[in-house]
Amino acid sequence: MVKLKSANHHWWPRGVSRNWAAEDGTIGWIKPDGTISRVPSAKLGMIGNGHHIKLGESPGKGDPWDSSFEKEFDEADNNFSTVISWMKSLNRRYMSQICIRERFLPQPATEKQLKQLTESVVSLAIRSPRNREASVSLAEQLRGPLLSSERNVLIGLNMRQSQRIVSDSIGGRAKFAVLFSKNREFIFGDGFFYNFFAVANPPHSPKILAPITPWISVIICRPSSFVVEPPLSTLVLTDDEVERCNDAVQIYSRRALFFRSQQPTLSEHFLSNQHLTYANPENFTDNLINSIPGVP
Repeated sequence: MVKLKSANHHWWPRGVSRNWAAEDGTIGWIKPDGTISRVPSAKLGMIGNGHHIKLGESPGKGDPWDSSFEKEFDEADNNFSTVISWMKSLNRRYMSQICIRERFLPQPATEKQLKQLTESVVSLAIRSPRNREASVSLAEQLRGPLLSSERNVLIGLNMRQSQRIVSDSIGGRAKFAVLFSKNREFIFGDGFFYNFFAVANPPHSPKILAPITPWISVIICRPSSFVVEPPLSTLVLTDDEVERCNDAVQIYSRRALFFRSQQPTLSEHFLSNQHLTYANPENFTDNLINSIPGVP
């Protein structure tokens, strides 16, 4: 019997978080009580055995039912650096005085590039603490607080196929937008805007707005109907639009916000210490997604 070795699994991959490090190699970490610390990038976004499923009755001993789904994220992690470098090379144009839909700049992209982009961005959503909590929330509502070991097993069982279900259902068949900032930095957190949780079936009309670096965020959406061409566009946001994107991160995050050098002003949403959502579809993020050319 082979014992499943303990491991630190990263919900914020090191290949991504290192892009957020300031000149001293640290990232700003804000907690919901308002405290701030600077931490080396490699030490952030870790969960012990976060992608293990340990069903054995005897802690510390091998069990034939123990398993791991860490390899589900290998493709995303192996390609993330390439994806980020590719996005940095995309053409963009700053146009602040015209309708936002007309500011998107079509970009060429191969199906392989779009599939790698999907794989990487979806992995951030699937691994995020927000999705982990959603994976066990129903059980906790029905049964109350759970033992840590049982809670982790339920999270793992509900997460283990999600990466493949969501990524394969989107592939390169969606609308993609790479958003750039000129002056204001994006922030990241333990939650951000996406509309699928603990999925057991391919999601209907999935959509994501994910910060990738302090200067790049990505939209992936697949409406029930859309004009395919162009599949990929770029958009340079105004400072105010970047702030609105950061507001969404504060709404959807609970225990952690991360920033490179520009400390955000905390909103009441993050200070509430809950993973919140927009109350209705008339919000900045949905309106931004609906502005992508070809999205009705």
